[in-house]
Amino acid sequence: MLRDAFFHPEPPAVELRAFTHGLQPRTVPAMMQAFADDWRARGVDAWNAVPDRWHAGRNTGWWNLPEVLGDAFLAPLLGVPEGTAIHLPSVHAAVAGVLSSPEVWQRGHRLVTTAGEFPSVLHTSQRMQRLLGIDVDVVPQTPDGYANVDGLIEAIRRPGTALVAFSHVGFATGERLPNAAIREIVREAHAAGALVLVDGYHATGSLAIGAEALGVDLYTGGLLKEACGSAGNAYLYIRDGLDLTPATTGWFGGGDPFAFGLAPDVHPDVRRRFLGGTTSVASLYHAVEGVRVLLGAGLDRVEAHVAALSARAVARAQDAGLRLVTPGDPARRGALLVMELDGADEMVAYLKTRHVYADGRRGRLLRIAPFVWNDAADVDRCFDVLSDALGTGAHRGHRETTHGPVT
Repeated sequence: MLRDAFFHPEPPAVELRAFTHGLQPRTVPAMMQAFADDWRARGVDAWNAVPDRWHAGRNTGWWNLPEVLGDAFLAPLLGVPEGTAIHLPSVHAAVAGVLSSPEVWQRGHRLVTTAGEFPSVLHTSQRMQRLLGIDVDVVPQTPDGYANVDGLIEAIRRPGTALVAFSHVGFATGERLPNAAIREIVREAHAAGALVLVDGYHATGSLAIGAEALGVDLYTGGLLKEACGSAGNAYLYIRDGLDLTPATTGWFGGGDPFAFGLAPDVHPDVRRRFLGGTTSVASLYHAVEGVRVLLGAGLDRVEAHVAALSARAVARAQDAGLRLVTPGDPARRGALLVMELDGADEMVAYLKTRHVYADGRRGRLLRIAPFVWNDAADVDRCFDVLSDALGTGAHRGHRETTHGPVT
């Protein structure tokens, strides 16, 4: 669909790991050169004024880029109004900021979440539990590893619920929570006086999210994966009218930072309060290059393309006799597909020798995500190689040759 908008590995390969890190958009090198040019030409004055590299004929400044990118690119990506989304360095920073806001815990003492959350939500909440004096109620997954919506609602209804946090698409299973289920959770949470925070990292870039229409109070995620923005690029949406004052605010989020007062003050723009220390400017220059590609194509078209390739991959996986961990129902699938396979790590290493790039977990889970740079031929090539290896055992004994934890 959009193959030519991205750089690809050499020699020509089938890249199926969008859920871990997207391919580099072809505009990124020029944008990074623009950063170097702005830095060289302006020095410290770049904080106040540089050419707006995203809007011809305009100026901006490094100081304002988190909001500029929030309005121009994150708002349409998420389906939210201007003025409600801001660029942040990580989901951890967003979650820590929300948890540190006293207005959240004026509503109660309980955080309700699920056992299927990524550590940026689950571990951050657990680590701050004692510091905040709150209770973290972790709802177990269903026996098949999916989100237990009924169990989540039951937990929400217990007294003292202040915040509900869950994933739009599960990072371990690729399960997509349907919009109807999200709205039901939101209704129950709001009826209990609680706020709703959704982690949309594995939805960002692959789904037309519509966070405002879903009614959620807060929506966070990152641009590292399908949004193809690399590391250091995340975001937070704060529902218009929700007044939060995070204790983790850094000096860049203060109301009058260059007054260097003896006590912090509160910025009038709620989203700005979630900024920390000095912004890492370089990552901002490549943050939305993938988003620009996706928005240009139309998120509905992107979602439809991914769904079609996923359906083809599911059919091929079933033909190969693999058990699908990801839900079979297309309405409950994100871009990530997880299959169970004995010797998955060996298969991943073998596929790499054939220039097909997948991912393994725990020695028994094979993960792929056909995306906008893929087509049906890529899916077929992957499963042709995989099926042949399953039949011959050619993958047995293969080991990853690179060092480190990332596959």
